[in-house]
Amino acid sequence: MRQLVRLENDADGIARIIMDNPPVNALSHLLRIGIAAALEKAAADPAVKVILLTAAGRTFPAGLSVSELEHAPKDPSLSELCDRIEMCAKPVIAAINGTALGGGYELALAAHYRIAAQGAHVGLPEISLGLLPGAGGTQRLPRLVGPKVALEMMLVGRPVAAEEAARLGLIDRVAAGDLLPAAQAFAQEVAGAAPRRSRDQRTGIADAAGYQATIRQFRSKAAQNPIPAAGRIIDAVEAAQLLPFEAGLAFEAAAFEDCVKDPSARALRHVFMAERNNGTVPEAEGAKPRGIVRVAIIGTGPSMTSWAVCCLDGGLQVSLHTPGAAERVAAEAQIAEIYDQAVAKGRLADGLRGERIARLAADAGREAIGQADLVILAPAGDAVAAEAEMRPGAVLALAVGPGQTPDFTGLRRPGDALGFQAQGAAHTSRLVEVLTGADAAPDVLATATRLMARLGKIGVFSPAEEGGIGGAIWGGMIWAVEEMMAKGAAPAVIEKALRGYGFTLMPGDVLSGPAGTWTRDFSEAEICQRCLAAMANVGALLVQAGAARRPADVDLVAIHGYGFPRWRGGPMMAADLTGLMTVMQTLKVLAGEDPDFWAPAGLFADLIKNGRKFADLNG
Repeated sequence: MRQLVRLENDADGIARIIMDNPPVNALSHLLRIGIAAALEKAAADPAVKVILLTAAGRTFPAGLSVSELEHAPKDPSLSELCDRIEMCAKPVIAAINGTALGGGYELALAAHYRIAAQGAHVGLPEISLGLLPGAGGTQRLPRLVGPKVALEMMLVGRPVAAEEAARLGLIDRVAAGDLLPAAQAFAQEVAGAAPRRSRDQRTGIADAAGYQATIRQFRSKAAQNPIPAAGRIIDAVEAAQLLPFEAGLAFEAAAFEDCVKDPSARALRHVFMAERNNGTVPEAEGAKPRGIVRVAIIGTGPSMTSWAVCCLDGGLQVSLHTPGAAERVAAEAQIAEIYDQAVAKGRLADGLRGERIARLAADAGREAIGQADLVILAPAGDAVAAEAEMRPGAVLALAVGPGQTPDFTGLRRPGDALGFQAQGAAHTSRLVEVLTGADAAPDVLATATRLMARLGKIGVFSPAEEGGIGGAIWGGMIWAVEEMMAKGAAPAVIEKALRGYGFTLMPGDVLSGPAGTWTRDFSEAEICQRCLAAMANVGALLVQAGAARRPADVDLVAIHGYGFPRWRGGPMMAADLTGLMTVMQTLKVLAGEDPDFWAPAGLFADLIKNGRKFADLNG
């Protein structure tokens, strides 16, 4: 069995507890057991003066495994382990490399001192999972840095770079050179000193009136946040000032348990896991991706420029091939304008703008197509003509719009071809649906998976002949809206209901039309019920037909391409949370109005019969 924790002592009385649980040193049960045992042994060794808590590999622990949140923690829990570290009679220094996030940073807060490598980051991003820190973070951090910094860190959830972290008091210092020698020197400085426990610090909570004013300010801002964890974080940070430390820990633990069970947290954990598993394409398993360095884009207009920016952002060399000089000049100008706006808005450094533009060959000859590793037709055009100019082994991608199907007819190498479908401009959309033909080669699928990761995209794979997932589920939404409008529902009422649910994208063309003859009123709850049932039913039909590989893919497409609120989890997760029986009964009732559209997919009955949910199909 792999040794997850090593204890090494040196001649200077410094013990190193080295965590080694790749790839991210997740604080699993076995790792916690190992840390606790090593800590106990080092604390009992009279030769040890200082304990260094370090991590092998590329990063300090990045928190608990998300799957462990679904069950009661095994002893020692992370909170208990943090208590043991903090109460150790010998100074404990956390030496942070990579990222100390969530439970990893809570572990560091429990140590008596914190030093980080240059380029390291710390953070408490639990809000992104609908949670609050659950191992003392809400109690220790405010004592060190006060409520403002603590709340900003927890409510925003962004990692903080080491240099800024030191300035804010989140860590004690940044290593001037290599981390381990700097940590060793730090250990020698504090050898023989009494432990400096975070629970005993009062700097951040000394100003009672100012503390409460900050709490009120943040509570007012968080009032509109639909995720309950935001309010519970503020409550717990307030408790850090009002309650004794142990009582504050108990308050935090109770709030954490409440949040774990909340539907928004369950939905956010589902989305997190769906995104993490997104690159898994069974047909590509074991295949070696082809190298992509040079990209040739054939086309014109916004589609061409958008895909060019995507590839430039991903560090690729890009050549443009337009019908004529006027289109080429226009494409260059559009790309420059996109980058100029990014610089003006502070999203891109001017130096990076120049570096990216330098990799663009707007006036390359046709020979560049034959040298490219990837050729993108944007918008999709004559694929056969493009293939004739390509070298063997290059990948051809046809850029199509939502609901459109790439045409691979006549290609000599259909296994090397794919469709790329983005909702809106490709460079601003997080989602790309990768549409695959029946002949798609495994290494081409592996290449597309790696390319999407390089471009920073959520790439969802589905069969090309189905035209993608997004157009179908959004079509279901539009159909439901049109039916309600035909019965006299006012567009403004429908929009208010959908925005109230959390949608950020509206079926605009439909809602801009007039309502039909009034037959009945629709409450906001009923409007949402119909739209969600429609999307879930279409999603079930797609999964049933193999057009969507898993329900989670439907959810990712809805969230990243069609404005579905992330904290609701997507239409399939929303159906799970509502209850599949409830959704199926809703569909059966609505089928009385329009059986062709509302008849429940057979997958509902199959899952209900076997006591399963859509989530059980995600693998």
